[in-house]
Amino acid sequence: MSIRYALLGLLAKQPQTGYDLFHTFKTQQIYYWSSTHSQVYKELGKMEEEHLTTHDIVYQEGSPNKKVYTITPDGERHLIEWMIHTKSKPAKIKDEFLIKTSAFHVISKEEAISLLHRMKAHNEMVVTGTGQWKEQTFQGKKPGYEQVGEYLTAEYGIRYAQMYVDWCDWAIKEIQSLPENTES
Repeated sequence: MSIRYALLGLLAKQPQTGYDLFHTFKTQQIYYWSSTHSQVYKELGKMEEEHLTTHDIVYQEGSPNKKVYTITPDGERHLIEWMIHTKSKPAKIKDEFLIKTSAFHVISKEEAISLLHRMKAHNEMVVTGTGQWKEQTFQGKKPGYEQVGEYLTAEYGIRYAQMYVDWCDWAIKEIQSLPENTES
């Protein structure tokens, strides 16, 4: 159900197309929520049926028309009610790489270290990319309250990815320090 509230939160900032909303998920909310294109559009349809959003058609010559979604007053009340009165559950980690890590014993140390180096490189790119986005967006200044959510979640993303980089470094050293053919 959280995709609903993520979409309402984005629409509370400004009206957007479904494509724009999906793009935001892919670029800004990657650290704490993921969704598919079809999930976004399916939820937009449900929210419109429940009068939480509306849409306007923007007619374009030579391109497909766009639906621009807007949060309704009921949608805003629904979002606020959820934020204030619904207890957030502790995060559950669903990390495919940790599943691979838990089975490192079936591959060589060199292969495990190679996988860790690749994951480290990926997260270094995330740290750099998100840091650049944050710098371009906020230009080294603290945001106004209307942008505080983006600011805080971008910093979370940077810190999360940096933690992964640090963990990969630690894991590589741990594996390198193990004697060959160690049985548990």
